[in-house]
Amino acid sequence: MKTTLSCLLFLIPVFRMSVYAQLLTSERWIHSSIDSMLPGSEYGTSGFTLDDFDMDGDLDITISRREISGGQVYWYENSQDTWKRHDLGISDKLQLGAASIDLNDDGFPDLVVSRYWFENPGVLKNFPDSAWPRHIYPGGLPNENHDIMAYDFNRDGKKEFLCYSQNAGGGTLRIYNMTLAGVWNYNDVSNTVNNTVSHIPNSNGVHGGFAPHGAGDLNGDSFADIVMPAGWYKNPGRGPDTTWQYTPWPFRTGITPNLYGISIRSWVTDLDGDHDNDIVYTDCDNQDSKGFWIENVKKGRDFIQHALSSPGDLTGSLHSLAVADFDKDGDFDIFTGEQEDPDPGMKAPGLNERGFFWENIGRKRRPVFVARIIQTGNPGWHDVQTGDVDGDGDTDIVSKV
Repeated sequence: MKTTLSCLLFLIPVFRMSVYAQLLTSERWIHSSIDSMLPGSEYGTSGFTLDDFDMDGDLDITISRREISGGQVYWYENSQDTWKRHDLGISDKLQLGAASIDLNDDGFPDLVVSRYWFENPGVLKNFPDSAWPRHIYPGGLPNENHDIMAYDFNRDGKKEFLCYSQNAGGGTLRIYNMTLAGVWNYNDVSNTVNNTVSHIPNSNGVHGGFAPHGAGDLNGDSFADIVMPAGWYKNPGRGPDTTWQYTPWPFRTGITPNLYGISIRSWVTDLDGDHDNDIVYTDCDNQDSKGFWIENVKKGRDFIQHALSSPGDLTGSLHSLAVADFDKDGDFDIFTGEQEDPDPGMKAPGLNERGFFWENIGRKRRPVFVARIIQTGNPGWHDVQTGDVDGDGDTDIVSKV
């Protein structure tokens, strides 16, 4: 088993769906390898994003390896069904989350990781091995930033980025932006996030929550709010009060005891077609993880938790989440997958990791979800990215171990 795992340890697959598929089943998906053996021998990949970095009309990939050169970052050039790996820069061993965002308004997506941002040189289409200048941004949070995402929180037409570090203060959510003049600003949504679960025995703090897409307008004021495991933070908008108001969920979330703290993956979207945003989330970083969707009632006045069916009696860490109309039938489906990780407590002993959908077989206003497994065994799933990778008009899934 160890030999088999080492051979597949750093496999980065793409699953492609036929446009004629009506059901999200394994035979409808094609598994392709981008790089079957990344440098290094340990678990621990980070800096994972999907964007058109060379601006040639298709989606490329970034990924980093903590054990190589103190945090080597690569970008993979998507070139007509082949992938070419290029060095991007050096981050550090404490990285995890990442986001692609055009920080300097030059029209090219840059890469943000913990404490650093890498400037897209803007000439990758013709010179793919060009260096990406590394910059330190002010107010960078210490230790591992588990979650990072880009979003336009203040509705000025330019995305900011949000970071979370469990070990900064009492757990800090911080928003950063760089102005057109190159001046950096940042402000804290909260620096006491761990306190939101302090009443729960063995909670161990909050490890992560808003990635990959846990931001969106929950109360109908047009400003994006932020989802975390124990509740949500209301965006103050442009009013004089800049305080983000925290509201706990009316139900319990998260797994205890746990390895690192309560942790979820989340996604905000209008899942039931009633013109307000709902939330999908999965437990992660722990075995026995489960999936749920939270129904938004009358624009944030109440929230109802609905359990999603399990693919089996035992589950692992559901550290991947994506919501899209994968089968192109007019409603949203949900993808998740179990993390491939040898650490005790990440999965039940002997469990083969599964990638699976919760397919929406109900009506638009009354979603009903059934589990459809498309992959069992190596490779596992960690922080999947989704997009039309092969340019055929449907949504593909890119994963890493």
